[in-house]
Amino acid sequence: MMDFQDIRLLAKKLVDEMDAMHKADLAPKWENATMMIVPTDPNLKAHEMPVEKLLHKIVMMRDNMRVLEQQINSNDKLSDGEKVKLQSYITKCYGSMTSFNFLFYNDDDKF
Repeated sequence: MMDFQDIRLLAKKLVDEMDAMHKADLAPKWENATMMIVPTDPNLKAHEMPVEKLLHKIVMMRDNMRVLEQQINSNDKLSDGEKVKLQSYITKCYGSMTSFNFLFYNDDDKF
């Protein structure tokens, strides 16, 4: 039987493992950087976003695409042709996301 401390330690390990799955290191040159999107109309306000936040959102998209891919491949109600068609859309999305590879520090994290 597990006591409170054992459960707490297990929960911490699970959280750390989940965090590691959804994490990618930012290239050092982008640390503490911000992205500015400035509209051509000077009457409109620019939008600023920390690059770390952008990278996090990209990593979450990548992880969700992987889950979608697994769901498609393990679905026994889809025909092989339907799986190939859906997989081709995922492949195209990955291809589009290669535009963000410059943000990643480790090559293994890139698309």
